[in-house]
Amino acid sequence: MLDFPGYSLSGTVASFFFVLLTMKQSDDFRVIGPAHPILARVGEEALLTCQLLPRRAAVHMEVRWYRAEPGARVLSAHQHGAEVPDVQTEDYRGRVEWAEDGLAEGRAALKLRRIRPSDDGQYWCRFQEGSYCGETSLLLQVAGLGSAPHIHMEPSGEGEIQLVCTAEGWFPEPQVYWENGRGERLLTFSEYHIQDEDGLFYVEATLVVRNASAETVFCFVHNPVLSEEKGSDISIPEKLQTELASLKVIGPSQPLLVRVGEDIQLTCYLFPKADAENMEVRWVRSHRYPAVYVYMDGDHMSAEQMAEYRGRTVLVTDAINEGRQTLLIHDARTSDDGQYRCLFEKDGVYQENSLDLKIVALGSSPRVTAEGLKDGGMRLRCTSGGWFPQPRVQWRDVEAQAAPASSQVLTQDSRGLFQVEALLVVTNSSAVNVTCSISNPLLSEEKTATFSLSDSRMTFSWKILLILGLLLLVTIGLIKRKSGQKHNSTHKNPKYESSHSKYYFPRRSPREEGL
Repeated sequence: MLDFPGYSLSGTVASFFFVLLTMKQSDDFRVIGPAHPILARVGEEALLTCQLLPRRAAVHMEVRWYRAEPGARVLSAHQHGAEVPDVQTEDYRGRVEWAEDGLAEGRAALKLRRIRPSDDGQYWCRFQEGSYCGETSLLLQVAGLGSAPHIHMEPSGEGEIQLVCTAEGWFPEPQVYWENGRGERLLTFSEYHIQDEDGLFYVEATLVVRNASAETVFCFVHNPVLSEEKGSDISIPEKLQTELASLKVIGPSQPLLVRVGEDIQLTCYLFPKADAENMEVRWVRSHRYPAVYVYMDGDHMSAEQMAEYRGRTVLVTDAINEGRQTLLIHDARTSDDGQYRCLFEKDGVYQENSLDLKIVALGSSPRVTAEGLKDGGMRLRCTSGGWFPQPRVQWRDVEAQAAPASSQVLTQDSRGLFQVEALLVVTNSSAVNVTCSISNPLLSEEKTATFSLSDSRMTFSWKILLILGLLLLVTIGLIKRKSGQKHNSTHKNPKYESSHSKYYFPRRSPREEGL
């Protein structure tokens, strides 16, 4: 591999900044770049160029293209006329190409292919000769024309018509506006922009029209960098004559309660009955895109689905010819809680209904612990976890009267479930007999734990007895051990040992014994 100072797989960024700090600006040459930003469209190519002045061959120099942010990403680098691949940042590999003949004239030309929105921004070109360098920067402006706007209309029985204009695939963030048939600007009711995984923008603008049975309305999406736009129009009287304009979407009138971990069933249907086989069916949250689920032309449109619902949803369409469909969402999560909208659409006209989904979870039984205070009082702590939505906590005394907590802390874990900790300070510990109650406001269910000072003292007494019993057993064991050691010591006294012992005591004669 070629030797290229300042770059290694493990310390590229740190070494890069060290080189920048130690280099000196050369008086022998300078680097110039384009005077104006370079404009490139998404998916196409861009040519980045810089020039060494005075003109001279740069084959023997180190030449590199990099981005100052984020993290000094390197597009490509040359040393001694050869490319150094190991320094290249991953997202540029396979997308850059050097114009080799340019270096012979001191010109660094780099072609960047398959332009992405993330390529938008400032670039640096640097020539280095020994410890001297010269560099310049240039601006690359990325722009993309997205889809033509599509206008969706929802009739209303109250004389109002809601128009929603949507478009996708735009960059940078586009401008959206409405006009009537006379070219007059109309006031947008709401506007929503979102950037997808590729960095492209989706737009959704809503217009409310009143008493406009003879109106033709236009929606335009404008790219401020390209100064280009795309537009669409809708004839309201014509759309009011379509099949779907006279139908309604019916859904549950009451909120649905589903426990965490269970399956969710969301159902809606057309009234009067109508065949929805060739309609677009869309389940959404607050906006049309991204969606919870999209059914179009008899198939699931996964590209428009929100990431958190991928792999968890199934649309039951066995009654779709009657205008009825059910969305199954597996393994309910706390993030699923909220409002959902069911949309049927055909020929640019849609009807919708909304429903509320309430996710619930009954947490663990509370646990009450006590802590003595210096003044003779007592602090009681009630803890429990696994609740949703936010639970209610209540202390009650022996007469079932509410006792206000001294403090209460609620936290949520990684799954969105609530953990609760409530404290109660009791000044007269001789009368302690309280209950901690935690309830779910939607399920009308609660779990309780009662704390009694007598129970606490009984528990304490048992602990004392247990400790004393253990101490007694240890003491008895020590006494027996010492007694055994004393017995062994007596048994081994030399004056009682036989002749086989290492000490020898001669046997006394009968005469000596008579003495």
